[in-house]
Amino acid sequence: MPDTSAVRYLVLADRAAPYLLARVRWPDIAQAITAGSPDWLEDPGLFDLPYDPGAVMVSFSQAASVAAGWGTQLSAGAAGGVPSFIRRMPANWSDLSHAERSAHGIGIVGRQRVSARRIRRRVRRLRSFQAKVAASSGAAASGAAHASGHAGALAGAGGGPVAGVHGPAASGGSQVAGVTSGRGSAAAERRRDVRVRVDGRAHIRWGHTTISAGLVDLSEGGVRCVLPQASPMLAMGAALEGPFLLEAEVSTSRICLDVAGRISWHRSFGAGMNFGVGFGQLDDGETEGVLRFLAACGTRGYR
Repeated sequence: MPDTSAVRYLVLADRAAPYLLARVRWPDIAQAITAGSPDWLEDPGLFDLPYDPGAVMVSFSQAASVAAGWGTQLSAGAAGGVPSFIRRMPANWSDLSHAERSAHGIGIVGRQRVSARRIRRRVRRLRSFQAKVAASSGAAASGAAHASGHAGALAGAGGGPVAGVHGPAASGGSQVAGVTSGRGSAAAERRRDVRVRVDGRAHIRWGHTTISAGLVDLSEGGVRCVLPQASPMLAMGAALEGPFLLEAEVSTSRICLDVAGRISWHRSFGAGMNFGVGFGQLDDGETEGVLRFLAACGTRGYR
């Protein structure tokens, strides 16, 4: 990864959905792209962005994920030969003028709202469907385990070898097998909300490091992830300062949650591990963003 420690990457988000990505280094780099204008624009007003309460500082990896979602490849340093925007000073990123929105390709943010009741209704329907699937799978697994135990008892009585749960048949190396093996820990975890299955990636900032893990499920209260290689940093109770950038495979949806988190459980499988993260308190906009993310990703993923 290139050394970009001197450059700060920041995003502005509406209901947790990023709509502007900036890279800033005083006094020579002040550039931004947006979902509506993925070409870099030079703007001296971006030097004020790190001091705006709505700006979220992200890592290079998290910024690269946002840029990739808009069709732009993020590279170290500044882009040369980009147009400049002559603007009013000082900049007020919490209340942009029409000219500023037009220059950066930003539409009307925060005004077109879908009813939270409608979003929650869609999420409840999805959760109900998943609960039925989980109940059916659980009943099938219970029956299979009962049959396997019965067969094992007969084999043991006959003096033959008994295949335990840690034998070859249970030690598959696939990610799906690893996710399944972690359900015992996940079930024991105290949860404020029912989680919804979401296939995607989670980019978690931990100090100066970004952990990129497979996204398994999500709720307003936390997230479950999987790593192909266990990490000693993800110990039980370890604090994560955030932000959390989550992206789904089945859609272009991304959310950036500017909250702290804590490792609530972890379980190893082979060389990898499953782990759960409990979020800190989300604000109303972030809660609505999570619900929108679940509704969009979940309904597309389970059609």
